[in-house]
Amino acid sequence: MSLSFSPIGPWIAVSTVAILVMGITVWAYLQRLRGSTGRWRWFALGLRLFAVILCLLAALRPSVIVSEKKKQTASLVVLLDRSKSMGMSDERAGQRRWNAELKVAEEIREAVKDLPPDLDVKFYRYDSELHDDKPEDTEPTGGATAIGDILTEAQKRQGGKRVAQFLLLGDGGSNKGLSPLIVAERFKTLQIPIVTVGFGSETAGASSRDLAAKDLVAGPTGFVKNQLQVRGTIGVRGFPNQPIDVELLVEGESKPVASIKITAKQGVDVIPVTGLTYTPTTPGEKKLTLRVVPKDGELVSTNNEISTFVTILKGGLSVLYVQGKNFSYDPKYLDRALDSSPDIEVKFIAARRPAQGGVSLIDDTEFDSKHDVYILGDVPASHLSRNQQKLLANAVEKGAGLMMLGGYDSFGAGGWSGTEVARVLPVEIHPGDGQNEPKAGLKVIPNATAIDSYIMQLSANKAESKRIWEDLPPITGANRFGKPALAATVLAQTPNREPILVGMDVGRGRSLAFGGETWPWARTTEEGRLAHRKFWRQAVLWLAKKENDGENQVKITLDRRRISVGQKLDVSITARDAKSEPITDVTFETTVAREGAGAPAPERVEVFNQGGDGKGSYYATSTAGDYKMSVIAKRNGQEVGRDSARFLVYEDDRELENPAADLALLRQMAELTGGVSLPAESITKHIREMKTDEFTEYTSQVEHRIWDNWPFLLLFVTALLLEWFLRKRHGWV
Repeated sequence: MSLSFSPIGPWIAVSTVAILVMGITVWAYLQRLRGSTGRWRWFALGLRLFAVILCLLAALRPSVIVSEKKKQTASLVVLLDRSKSMGMSDERAGQRRWNAELKVAEEIREAVKDLPPDLDVKFYRYDSELHDDKPEDTEPTGGATAIGDILTEAQKRQGGKRVAQFLLLGDGGSNKGLSPLIVAERFKTLQIPIVTVGFGSETAGASSRDLAAKDLVAGPTGFVKNQLQVRGTIGVRGFPNQPIDVELLVEGESKPVASIKITAKQGVDVIPVTGLTYTPTTPGEKKLTLRVVPKDGELVSTNNEISTFVTILKGGLSVLYVQGKNFSYDPKYLDRALDSSPDIEVKFIAARRPAQGGVSLIDDTEFDSKHDVYILGDVPASHLSRNQQKLLANAVEKGAGLMMLGGYDSFGAGGWSGTEVARVLPVEIHPGDGQNEPKAGLKVIPNATAIDSYIMQLSANKAESKRIWEDLPPITGANRFGKPALAATVLAQTPNREPILVGMDVGRGRSLAFGGETWPWARTTEEGRLAHRKFWRQAVLWLAKKENDGENQVKITLDRRRISVGQKLDVSITARDAKSEPITDVTFETTVAREGAGAPAPERVEVFNQGGDGKGSYYATSTAGDYKMSVIAKRNGQEVGRDSARFLVYEDDRELENPAADLALLRQMAELTGGVSLPAESITKHIREMKTDEFTEYTSQVEHRIWDNWPFLLLFVTALLLEWFLRKRHGWV
C-alpha cells in the first residue's frame, strides 16, 4: 500500500495558496475573538481550520494505492503441424513424423483435462494458414509452412485473452510468410513463452533419396496426327549414375504413350527431359502427365508426377516455310502473325547450302504432300534437289498451296526459271527479270478489281480496306516478274502498274507469287500489325482452299494451363464471324467449375468486353484439382458461340524440396521467448507441472481516492455546519 498525490496545480502554487488561506482564516478569527469569552470560541476556530484543511487536502487529490490479486482466464494454445513434410518417415523405427505428432497430441489432450477451468485450452492445425482442429483430417496435406504467420493469427484468435503458452509441435520447417524469429521477438516483449516439440531428422534432406517431376512444357495446342514435342525437368537426389525411367501419360490412354531413360551424374540434381513425343489421334483437350517411375528407397513418391493440359485441334493447317541463306525478318513476323491462329501450325526449315549429289539439307518427305501450304522465302532453286522440286510441284497439283516470296535468291535471280516449280507458279520467270528497288521503297497497291477479294480484304468495308492498304508503309523492294499466266489473277501491283502479287489455281491446288517481303507492315503501327496478320492468315487459308470454311468462332485462351493454389489465371476470349471479323456488342458469360464428384457449384468470372474481345482473371482460391473454364458469347440475348478450356490447380510442394527438420529454429524460438524445447516424451510432465496461477492470477494496483468520495464530502459539510451553528448561537452570525 502507498500514498500518492496529484495536486491540481504545481506544488509551489498549491503551498502558497494553502498558507495564504490558513493565514487569512486565523487572522479573521483572531479579530472576532477580541472581547469574547468561552471555550466554544476555540472549538469553532478548530472546526473552521479543519474544514479549510479538508478543502486544501482535496486540492492535493490524495489517493491510496493498494495491490490486489485478481482472477482472469488465459489460453493454452496447442499448434499441430499438418504440412506435407510431416509425412516423412524418419522418426524412431521409421515412424512418420505425422503419426508421432498425433500420438503426442492425444497425450496432451489427456493431460490438459486436469488443468483448472480458468485455463482455456485451444487446439489448432497449421501449414501456410491456421486451421481449426479437425481429427477427421488424417493426412498432412499442406503445401507450405508459415510458422510466423500462424503464431500471429493464433494470438489474434484469442480475442484479447492472455496467452499463457504456445505449445508448438512440428518439424520446424518454415518456408513462407513472416520470419518466426521476428514474431518470437515480439512475443518476448509480450511475455508469451513458446514451448516447442520437434519431430524429424535434421539430416533428412542430405541423406534422403528422392525423384521429383518439377516442370512440364507441352503445347498449349497441337493438331490431330501431328507430333507434339514434350519437355520436362526431373529433380534427382540420392540416385547417382542409376537409370531412371520417365513416362509420358495421356488421359484416357491405358498405357504410357512415350518413355525414356535418363541418368543423373554424381553431383547433378536437375536433369532436363527431351525426346518425348505424342501423336494425338482425336481432337479435344488432353491431360498430359510426366511421371518418374518410383524407385526403392525414395523418401516420398507424391511428387513423382506433374500434369498440364494441351488442346488438340482437328483439321489444322500445316505450313512449311523454307528460308535460304540470306537473312530476312519475314519468318519472325510471319510466325507472330500466324501464332494467333490456333488452327494453323507453321514449321520453319533453313536450307543454308545447295543440294549435293541430289541430296539437300531437307528430307524429301517434307515435300511429298505432307503439308497443306508451302512457302519459299528467298531460297534459290539449287538448295532443293530436283526430286524435291518435282515432289513440290506434284503436291500443288494434288491440292497443296504454294507461295514464293521475293528476295535476292528468288524467282529469276534464284534460278527457278525452267524448274518443275516454275510451271505451277502464276507468273513467267526469266533469269534476267531483275529487281525493283526505288530509294523510297515500293508501295503495294491492290488491283481495282481485286480489292474486295478474300486475300486483299483487310476490312469488311471496301473503302476502309482500301484506306488501310494506302496507309501501309512501302516494302523495301521486289523481284520483277514476267507476264502473268493466262489463268492467273493480278491481286496487287506497284505504282508503275507492274504485277507484284499474283494468284492462280493449279490443278487441285493454288499458288501465289509475291515479289517482296511483308515484314515492314508489321513494324509500324498497331493497325499495320493487324493488317499484316490478317493478310497472312487469309493468304494461307486461300492457298489451302479454306476461305469458305469459316463460321462464327468463340475462342477462350488461358495464359497458363497449370497454376498453384492462390495464383491468378488470366483469360482472353475472342468472338469472330465467318470472315474472322470481330463480333461487336457481344457479352461473355464465363464460369469456372472444378471437375469430379462432390465439386462445388461453378464460380462466375468477370469478363470485360473490349470490341469483341474479352479480358478477365480468375484467382485459384479453392482446392487443387482439374478445372474447366466455360464461356457462352451472346449478342442481343442470342448465343453466337461457346468454348471451354481445362486447366489444373496444384498445391505448391515446396515442403518436399527441403524435407529436413529444422529443430534448431524451434530451439531458438523457445529460448528467445523464455520457453523450452522439449522431447516428445516430456510434454505431458511439463503440462502437469505448469503453475497455472502464474497465468490465471495477476496483481493489480488499485487506486482508492481519499478526496473523491461521499464520506470526505460529509465530513467537510459537517465541520462547516457545526462551526456555523456555534457562531449563530453566540450571535456571531
